[in-house]
Amino acid sequence: MNKSILVGVDDTPESQLALHWAVEAAEARGVAVRVVRAYLNELSRWPALGVEGYVPPPMPLDKYQHEVEDAVRYARDRLGYEGGSGWLANNDPAHAILTEAGEAEMVVVGTRSRNKVSAAVLGSVATSVAAKAPCPVVVVRGERRTGPVVVGTDGSADSEEAVAFGFEEAARTRQPLRVVYCWHPQDQQADSVESTEGLLQNWLAESLAPSRNKYPTVRAQASVIGGRASAELVDLSATASLVVVGSRGRGGVAGLLLGSVSQSLLHHADSPVAIVRRHEE
Repeated sequence: MNKSILVGVDDTPESQLALHWAVEAAEARGVAVRVVRAYLNELSRWPALGVEGYVPPPMPLDKYQHEVEDAVRYARDRLGYEGGSGWLANNDPAHAILTEAGEAEMVVVGTRSRNKVSAAVLGSVATSVAAKAPCPVVVVRGERRTGPVVVGTDGSADSEEAVAFGFEEAARTRQPLRVVYCWHPQDQQADSVESTEGLLQNWLAESLAPSRNKYPTVRAQASVIGGRASAELVDLSATASLVVVGSRGRGGVAGLLLGSVSQSLLHHADSPVAIVRRHEE
């Protein structure tokens, strides 16, 4: 096994869901799972505390190591001995994951339920990883379930990668695929809206033809929807097994590297979300 699926774990139930998702995905792809458990050694980060006689509490390294070993054991039970490996990293979670992401086929991380507290946690880990990892990143929320793989597309090169990923995932999981293009009718006349929707529907169907030929067993549906992509895709996530979008963002700040639709899905989707970055030539 060369490429692997990289998964970040900690002591939360959400990370266990991410681990289970990663192992199932690895089993379907015939690849290994690489587990990363990060911790911060405060003494190494702040060597000069300036308080005489202060002794920082010991880091519970045995506990962290056991978490890595338990996760690796779970992967090996499903994938064989060579199917699981682990790393205990003295770093913050995002940097630890990104350090290993260059050798990964996919990165998987967990997140909590949709609330303000989870948004803060998500901003420090999942958003940074999704924005900067050189491979697809899946942010897992909740138990794995059946349902269509939903892909948001706008015809860009970024979304072409997302469509390809969606077809591949639907073929592996034997779930139906729904590819969605969202647009704003605005103040157009009814006949004009109908005409535009027809043209968009024809374009979308034609753009999917090569993927349909490559994956003939995938039950693929192409839909043109009037509305904001972020809102429509969040609604569709309620019954989806996975929602897939391209990264779209540009710039040096993590949030800007993602784009508004990706960020909205990471914070509000009811299903796992895959952020697929376009391969640079």
